[in-house]
Amino acid sequence: MRTTNWQMFRFSLVYFNSQTSIFLIPIIVSGSAYQGWTSILIGSALSIILLLFMIKVGKLKPGQSWVQFGEQYMGKWVHGVLVFLLLCWCVYYASYDIGNFVLFFGSNYMRGTPPLIIQLVIGMVIAYTAAKGLATIIYMADGVFLLLIVTTCFSLYLFLPNANFQMLPAFIHYFDLGNTIKGSFGVSSWFAEWVVFLFVAPELKINNNMLKKILFAELVLTVLVLSGWTLTMLNFGPHLGRDLQYPYLDMVRSSSHDDILGNLDPILIGIWSASMFIHSSFMIYAASKCAMYLTKQKGKKVVVPFLVMCSVLIAYLYSRSITRYYKDFSSYTAVCVWLVVECIPVYYCMAAFLKSKLNKPAS
Repeated sequence: MRTTNWQMFRFSLVYFNSQTSIFLIPIIVSGSAYQGWTSILIGSALSIILLLFMIKVGKLKPGQSWVQFGEQYMGKWVHGVLVFLLLCWCVYYASYDIGNFVLFFGSNYMRGTPPLIIQLVIGMVIAYTAAKGLATIIYMADGVFLLLIVTTCFSLYLFLPNANFQMLPAFIHYFDLGNTIKGSFGVSSWFAEWVVFLFVAPELKINNNMLKKILFAELVLTVLVLSGWTLTMLNFGPHLGRDLQYPYLDMVRSSSHDDILGNLDPILIGIWSASMFIHSSFMIYAASKCAMYLTKQKGKKVVVPFLVMCSVLIAYLYSRSITRYYKDFSSYTAVCVWLVVECIPVYYCMAAFLKSKLNKPAS
């Protein structure tokens, strides 16, 4: 596999933007209202800390996967438990992707279609992409990247004409420390999925050059989310804004433009769908690496389809109880679970530090 660090920049941005641009902004508006900008900035800063830990773990054994060398630092059983935890998290997160996709298309374009049919079709696409490996997923992100940036900029442009800039002082006057802290942890759980990037090794070397590129991706992502949140607030306010499920699409559809700018919604949907497939495929790819470690490299041909079917099953069960799905999707319990998993690199850094101190020869 021949990839560059700039490809990792593009992949990182597409991977994270698939969720944040569609689903995070309404959650920030609903949870943090006028002080959402502080939650975004602090949450992004917290995710950068976890990114630095991920890079540190990736550099412990250059050329080796974290799954392979992790037991040297945490022990076989503890490492196995953490690998299994990450496996379950990836499968569960992929089910959220499938559920979101079904809810969107089922309510807008495929009314009357049984959710299970949509889920199975999506599952087959995800399984096929994940089975192709990391190179295919990264090259798919290359193809989506430029279209993603262009359409996002056009979408933000459509927010500007009707924005009420007199609302800007409210962003400073309203402040609640507890709400900011809670919102910051919520944002960081969306921004800090860096633990799965440990699976780009040994196919791609994790080093300081990669760190610079994905730090740049984090900065661009933060600017995009902050811009989207700001313009959503200025157009819809905190009350109507919290009721929006898809702010970008709602703004495009309500636009007065009759040219291509006012008909961007099919393009936005297509790009988001491709981004979601990339996100889900990489999740299943990471889960398959965990499963192969736990099964000692057995069942290589069936592990990806089996994991995808698990995600489809969870999504199907959620489709039978949409209220439970929305409750779990936006609950603070989910935020805590997400952060526990996303902090896995921290645990290994601490173990590596303690091991280096204990094994340090006496002077």
